This record gives sequence, structure tokens and C-alpha cells, in this order.
Amino acid sequence: MRKSNLTIDNRLSLTGFVASHPKRSISPSGIEHCRFVFEHRSQQTEAGLARQAWCKIAVSLSGQQLIKQTQSITVGSKLLIVGFITTHKSNNGLSQLVLHAEQIEFID
Repeated sequence: MRKSNLTIDNRLSLTGFVASHPKRSISPSGIEHCRFVFEHRSQQTEAGLARQAWCKIAVSLSGQQLIKQTQSITVGSKLLIVGFITTHKSNNGLSQLVLHAEQIEFID
């Protein structure tokens, strides 16, 4: 595999809408968190053919500045989210991909 000059190892940019009510919490160390389910739908071209793309992914926001910026997030809010993905293990032991948001923009 050829090494690229780019240093982007784990970057995801996704548009879509908030599909669940945001759940807000504060960790024992005082860091604010917000989690919600995000849904994306689009049409993509693959091998010269149109294809419907669809996914739901958990989103996690952390830190006071990002939380304040997103106080108005509600179910149905259209957003552009940029961040990185990682795996979280749920209480039942299943692995789930989670998008950790670093930038959020509201889309009108």
C-alpha cells in the first residue's frame, strides 16, 4: 500500500438529520456529553450505476463549547457533522460504530 502525504487517518463528514432525542450527561470529571442517533440518506454512483445510500450512526459530542453550540439540536434537525469514528461496546457486549463530532453545522 502506497503511503500518502495526507495525515487524515480517521475523518468522516456526513450530512443528515437527528433521528433520536439528544441525551445529555455530565461525566464524573465534569465534562459535558451529548449523544443521539444520526440518519443519512443519499444517492451515490457506484460502478456507473445509481445506488441509494442509507445509514444510522450514533453521534457523541463532548466538551462545553461544542455542547453550547448545539443546544438547539432536536429530532429532525438537519446537520453536517465532521469528526472521527471509533467503536464503543454497549452494556450487552455488542460493538457499535460511533461518530465523535468535532464540528457541527446546521443545514437550512
